[in-house]
Amino acid sequence: MKPDDISYNFSVTKVMCILMVATAHYFGGLLWIPTTVALFVFAFSSGYFSASKYHGDFSISRFWKAKLIRLGYSLVVTNCFLLLLFLIQAKSKIFSWDTLLSMVGLNAILSWFGIHNHSPFGNGLWFLAVLWMFYIVYPVIERTNRNPKVAFIFILCMLGITTYLNFTVLVGYELWITIFGFLFGTYIATIKSRPPFVYASGILIASITTMLALNKYWGIHSLNYYFILVSAVAICHILLTRRLPDIIGPISSILAGSVLEIYLIHTYLFIKTPNYPFLGYVVSMLLIILVAMFLSATRDRLKTTIDKNRYCAVKN
Repeated sequence: MKPDDISYNFSVTKVMCILMVATAHYFGGLLWIPTTVALFVFAFSSGYFSASKYHGDFSISRFWKAKLIRLGYSLVVTNCFLLLLFLIQAKSKIFSWDTLLSMVGLNAILSWFGIHNHSPFGNGLWFLAVLWMFYIVYPVIERTNRNPKVAFIFILCMLGITTYLNFTVLVGYELWITIFGFLFGTYIATIKSRPPFVYASGILIASITTMLALNKYWGIHSLNYYFILVSAVAICHILLTRRLPDIIGPISSILAGSVLEIYLIHTYLFIKTPNYPFLGYVVSMLLIILVAMFLSATRDRLKTTIDKNRYCAVKN
C-alpha cells in the first residue's frame, strides 16, 4: 500500500482512538480493552512514522528539534489555556516545584517512583512521558534496527520484558504494552514486511472471539493481555495493508489536527450529570472538541507568525 494511504489510515484511526480514550476516561474502566488497543495504535503510529522518516544517516539534532517543535507549540498554547482555567477555578498549588514537569507530562516519571503530582497540570499525561522517552532513545533504537537479525532479537527481547513487567510491575494503566507499541512500530517500518490483509483480519477475529468466549463461558481472564496484544498488532497490520473507506476521511479530517489537544485537555472538561450520564457525556465531548479545535487553530497561527518573523529576520 502507498505511503499516503497508510498515512490516511492512521490519521483517521487516531481520531477514533483519541475519542475512545476520552470516552473511557469519562465512564471509568468500562472500555479499558478497546482503550488499550487505542493506546497501542497511537504508540505504533509514532514508532512507525518516526522510523519511516528518520533512518540511516539522519541528523539526530534535527530529529529532536522537529519533535520538540511538534509538541512544543501545542503544549505552550494548551498550558496557557489550562492556567487560565485553573485560575478561574481557584485551583490550589498551581505553581509548585513540579509545575513545569507536569506541564510537559514528565510528572508521570516521578509517579513511577512514588512521588505524587502536586500541580493540577499534567493530569493523566503518562503517555506523553513515554513519548518523550521514546524520542530521546530513538537514535539508539534506529541504529539497533539497521541489522535485521539484531532487530529481530531486540524486538523479541522487548516483547518478553514488557510482557513480564506487565504482570509484575503494576502502575495502574497500560504502560508496558504501550512501550512495546512504540518499539514494534519502528521494527515493522524497518523490515517492511507484513502479513496479507486476509491473514491479519482472520487473526483479529479469532483473537477477539476466543477472548470473549473464554471470558464469558469459562471465566478465564488471565489470558486477556495476550489476546489484546495480538488484536492490537493485527489492527496495525490491517491499517498497513488496506485503505479505509474514503467516506470517513472528511469527517475525521476535521479533528485530525486537534488530536494532541484533545488528549491534553479532555480530563479537565468533563461535565458529570449523574441523572443523565449520556447527556453529560455528549456535552463534555462537544466542549472538548470545540476547545481543542480552537487551541489547535491558535497553535497554527502562533507557529505561522513565529516562522514568518524568523524568515523576515533572516532575510533582513
